[in-house]
Amino acid sequence: MKLIAGVTIRGFRSIQDCSLASIEDFTALAGLNNSGKSNFLRALNAFFNAETDPGQAVDVGEDYFRPDRKKKKAKEISVTVSFALPDQFKFRKGLEAVETLLGGRRFSITKAWRTQQLSPAYMLDGSVLDSDDRGRVDQFLQLISFRYIPNRVLPIEVIRSNHEALRDVLIRRLGRRTKGSDAAFEQIRATSDSLVAELAAHVSEASPDIEAIRLATPRSWADVVFAFGYRLGCGDGLEDVEYDDDVQGSGVQSLLMLETLHLIDRDYFQKFGWRQAAVWALEEPESSLHASLEARVGSYLADVSAQADSRLQVLCTTHSNYVLSHAKRAVVVKKELGVTRCTCPNSPTEAVEEVAQLGVSPWVHPLLFYPLDPLIIVEGKGDTIVLMEALRHVRPARVVRVASLEDLEGGSVTGGVDEIRRYVRAHARTIRARRADAPVVVILDWDAAGKASSIASAVAADAPFSVMVWPEEDANPRLDDSFRGLERFFPDRLIDQVESEGAPLMTTATSQKSIKPRDYKTVVKPALSALAAAGLRESDLVFMRPFISRVLASVGA
Repeated sequence: MKLIAGVTIRGFRSIQDCSLASIEDFTALAGLNNSGKSNFLRALNAFFNAETDPGQAVDVGEDYFRPDRKKKKAKEISVTVSFALPDQFKFRKGLEAVETLLGGRRFSITKAWRTQQLSPAYMLDGSVLDSDDRGRVDQFLQLISFRYIPNRVLPIEVIRSNHEALRDVLIRRLGRRTKGSDAAFEQIRATSDSLVAELAAHVSEASPDIEAIRLATPRSWADVVFAFGYRLGCGDGLEDVEYDDDVQGSGVQSLLMLETLHLIDRDYFQKFGWRQAAVWALEEPESSLHASLEARVGSYLADVSAQADSRLQVLCTTHSNYVLSHAKRAVVVKKELGVTRCTCPNSPTEAVEEVAQLGVSPWVHPLLFYPLDPLIIVEGKGDTIVLMEALRHVRPARVVRVASLEDLEGGSVTGGVDEIRRYVRAHARTIRARRADAPVVVILDWDAAGKASSIASAVAADAPFSVMVWPEEDANPRLDDSFRGLERFFPDRLIDQVESEGAPLMTTATSQKSIKPRDYKTVVKPALSALAAAGLRESDLVFMRPFISRVLASVGA
């Protein structure tokens, strides 16, 4: 969910005047230690919760822009948040005056703290608000849960501190079903198992030695006043043993924390009209995790924030390429002469390369950017566009990445079968390093079937790698073999459209559409790629879907 669209911070710690535009549902800020990354999160915490750090109120004398803190001049810290309310954000009955004041779904709110003023000044779209309107803005902000999780906080402590909220979730699920019955505790156990079923599945997938997770719920009236924790079952093949959550490693604790917070926030959205969205500000969620768990945390945050019904937006700081590569928006943070600056690369891939050059993280091979997800390599950039559009409609059971050589290598590389064969041979060792459940699949055009074996043989037979070819028998029967690539599988609708727009198509004696080689390359192929980039319809996949389904089945998606 995208709720915060942009942030401007002035006069706060290492930030003199800096704006973050185009904040997405999952935004990651990467940079060296002490570059000022966390100051963006602290400034937002001040805006929403009137605290820079947990339990620490805004202090203009201490929190003002550090290089100017000793100068004898008026000091002001301001944080401006630009909001873009999603469709699922609703105003409950009684907040009509609040909605009227905000004036629409897009607006900006500024809070400004000044020396010797007890409370901040408020501005709406640049206009100063009186006390009544300030109260209405506060009513709006109360609809948003802002969670700031500093890096130094232990995950298990976060879980413990939220035990009352977790207990409330369980009680709401129970309703009145257990009132006055000694069987209440069996019902509590059954309901708690259902409550954490999804959480348990995610953690067990990440840590296969953990076979089960349950809430440590009360077992009798004697301990009905209880604080929640988790009991984790670890099987040794002969006997299952349960352990408390606080004896687990930090990686499991981190996953439990994220899953627990999401469970609590999601339940609030479903049960109460007064809480409409949550924003998480996480410092280095990958801390103490090994590489595959880093990737899993990045993938999890990307997934829960991008779901169609999500009411969660995530901002985090990170030193991890795996977290950064999963972010929808990546921000690189640097400090120059004591002042924090930020830039937004065009893509997470570019951000990963930039932070590696800065020394924030080690360089990661592009083939390993997404180590948990299957990777499909196609012949060209146009094929990437088409396949990504197709996957949007097919909706595979798991995330599948698609890339061309231009995506993987950059520069002047444009793709083609020979270039793919060269690339696979050069990087066969890296391909072998991928997980068995996250294979690489090379997809070749139907007219390159004769070269498939030479590419497949470049990688050891036991590697997570395969080559698949678009089958000519699935192609659009109205198109002859002058349509050399993936375009032969395009639907009649798009073929007719490019013809109506002037593409020099010919009709053969067998009533098929044909095109001269020069016109195919310079006119038809670019025109069809542009139409695909503008958006395919589900019905446009009539000739593509059978093969795409086979590809997805081969990677377990």
